[in-house]
Amino acid sequence: MGEAIDRRGLLGSASAAIAAALAGPIALPAALERVLPAPLRALMPDAAQEAAGLIAELLRLEEEAKALRLPASPLQFGTGGVPLDPAQLYQAAMPRLVALIDRAERRAPFLADKAGALLAKLHHSEYVVPELWLGNTAPRLALPLDADEPLTLPEPQLPGAPLEVPGGVLPALAAPLSPVSPSHVFAEIAGEYSAWFAAAEIRPEHRDSADWHLTMMRQSRPRYAALGKQVGVPWQFLAAIHGLEASFNFRAHLHNGDYPLGQRTRQVPAGRPRAWLPPSSWEASALDALRLMGFAGQDDWSLPRMLYRLEAYNGFGYRHARRASPYLWSFSTLYTRGKFIADGRFDPAVRSRQCGAAVMLKVLDLAGELD
Repeated sequence: MGEAIDRRGLLGSASAAIAAALAGPIALPAALERVLPAPLRALMPDAAQEAAGLIAELLRLEEEAKALRLPASPLQFGTGGVPLDPAQLYQAAMPRLVALIDRAERRAPFLADKAGALLAKLHHSEYVVPELWLGNTAPRLALPLDADEPLTLPEPQLPGAPLEVPGGVLPALAAPLSPVSPSHVFAEIAGEYSAWFAAAEIRPEHRDSADWHLTMMRQSRPRYAALGKQVGVPWQFLAAIHGLEASFNFRAHLHNGDYPLGQRTRQVPAGRPRAWLPPSSWEASALDALRLMGFAGQDDWSLPRMLYRLEAYNGFGYRHARRASPYLWSFSTLYTRGKFIADGRFDPAVRSRQCGAAVMLKVLDLAGELD
């Protein structure tokens, strides 16, 4: 193998070999050893190997559900193979794992637990810790883990100088839509939120996924509504937070998608809920998360205020660079690419694979369910 190997061709060959191996009963690690020579496996990127392992586990769990003759779920989305490309994995696999949990919830909870653990692993491949916990442009926030008082949402602070982002120029938008304002004062940008929401359209390539999000939010509305009523948070807002912060995983903590619920969170914010005893339900953990995030008991849940709270929670780094935040606008015509991939690290070429919160609210609005 002295000659250069095309990476795209390598992934294609590996994907085909993996798909063939998965057609049989053999597990992926052994399958890879059988169908791929060691030099070829060594050339596979680590991310591709991780993706291959996750795909194999997903397909194995789906076969197990089939063998158990579990009923179909209205959340089922996509069948057959899953792209090996790590950049496409989240969008393809997340709905299938959510549907698998839904199918197994009552008749095979052990299988739902396995799917929940796998969904949590997939979630953290796309998840970036919000600025409230770490801060992209502000000092790290010390969480009151030893206090009983809830954490209130702080006023975001502008950095001393504008955030330098490679290629940080927002593409020209059709008039009269204004570009992103660098302000973080709600009164100054409330109109922008309304105008952008009205102008946002779902990209054709994301229409099926957006429709799946609508189905998911509708099905889970009773749980969201019951929880939201306890803390004065609209169910639609809670649904969007759940999608972004936990990939709709009801077997993981709303704080950050950590699994399992029987243990406190391990990643930031770690050690939550502080007092955590059985039955360790999703609702009990989610109440702690909403209070810690500062959303509980807030007034004014108008659309602009909801979008402002979502952006403030995730961080104003995109706004400082005059870019559309994917946390709000991903899957819409107002967002193309560019994402913070870690604390303070921005990659202009990366696309968010999560549906933005504003887009989730948009599909609810188009369905007449935003209220």
